Amino acid sequence: MGLVSSISAFRRELLKKRLIKIYAFLLAIFFLSLLSVQAQEKSYRLRVVTELANIRLKPDIGSEIIHQVFQGKILESTGQEGEWYIVKFKPDEGDFTYGYVHESLVIALEQPPLVKPIEERTELEKIEKGEEKPPTQQPIPATLSSPAPPKSVIELFFSGGGIFIDGGDLNKGAQGLAGLRSDQLAIQGEGEVKPAHLGYVVGGELSFPLSSHIMVGLGVDYFLSEKESRVEFAKGSSSEILTTRPKIQAIPLRLFISFYPLRSFYAKIGVEYYFAKCSYFYRFQKEDFGEEWQGEAEGRDFGFLGGFGFDFAFSSNFSFIVEVIGRYAEIKSFKGKNTYNNSEGLETTEEGILYSYYAKGAGGERYPLLFIRDKVPSEAGVFGPPEPAIIDFTGLSLKAGFKIKF
Repeated sequence: MGLVSSISAFRRELLKKRLIKIYAFLLAIFFLSLLSVQAQEKSYRLRVVTELANIRLKPDIGSEIIHQVFQGKILESTGQEGEWYIVKFKPDEGDFTYGYVHESLVIALEQPPLVKPIEERTELEKIEKGEEKPPTQQPIPATLSSPAPPKSVIELFFSGGGIFIDGGDLNKGAQGLAGLRSDQLAIQGEGEVKPAHLGYVVGGELSFPLSSHIMVGLGVDYFLSEKESRVEFAKGSSSEILTTRPKIQAIPLRLFISFYPLRSFYAKIGVEYYFAKCSYFYRFQKEDFGEEWQGEAEGRDFGFLGGFGFDFAFSSNFSFIVEVIGRYAEIKSFKGKNTYNNSEGLETTEEGILYSYYAKGAGGERYPLLFIRDKVPSEAGVFGPPEPAIIDFTGLSLKAGFKIKF
């Protein structure tokens, strides 16, 4: 069992190192996105060279026309996709927004154009400056154009998916109890205690634009991971069955910032406050006698997140989102209640702190245990200084959902 414990510890440390690398990668995306935004905002200045240039919703000749500009108009571009420039403009109503203009309709300028004296300005330039009213124009056919949509100021995102959680001392305690019982009985158990890692996550977000590439928002998730295991210790005609069920759940509230270096890709970073809960269930059943421990504890603390996502727009107000989020949160000082009962009718309860400590086996081997105690464990067999348990919510989640823009 000592070798198994060492291998498990090694795997956990390896997992943490991999997660640290993932977080470093996510932070790199964060800063690269920021640099990309700065670079793209200053990439191009474009002059319209045709009598009338159409700005479209998507980089496609058949896409909806959301705005039109006259010849000579200067446009600001934040990048290029194939033969299309991404341009920033302000419609007749609303805030700045984005669209696409074909490269055949504009030329790129390295320097801003010189301003002509008032007496030398063309009639078109005077119209653009608001000094003269534009001439009456024929209405644009409905098949070619539609009004420019207003700039969205609120975004709602609803999502769900899967999550991987480390679990920390909660999983170690369940596995340590099985190892200790195997040591006491001198029997190798059939089966193994499996940790609670995989679970599900659902949530929502509300975000607002700070600029054309930056969103700030609030969000909330709910996630749950639970795993039941059975280990049988058989000797001759008798056997003893250990059942364990660690359970991890939390509601993290978050404040985050998202960066959109591209229309369809974003990076996210933020801070979370966890309303966390964990519970354990241990049961030994030997023939007609059974005993069990049930504990549930709550804790609160801060954590961090970072990730990235892909935004697939179905329309100007509706998108499908796929998002990968990494979390770091180690929460301690859980408080709760433990209940013990057996088949003979004995029942006791303890209210206190969730402790993690070690117990000595017959051969001096140490096994991690986890229980809620009303005082620091100090009975015979306790090894090492007991400490408040750390429930590790560090992990990764993969979510998908829909975003609605208002």
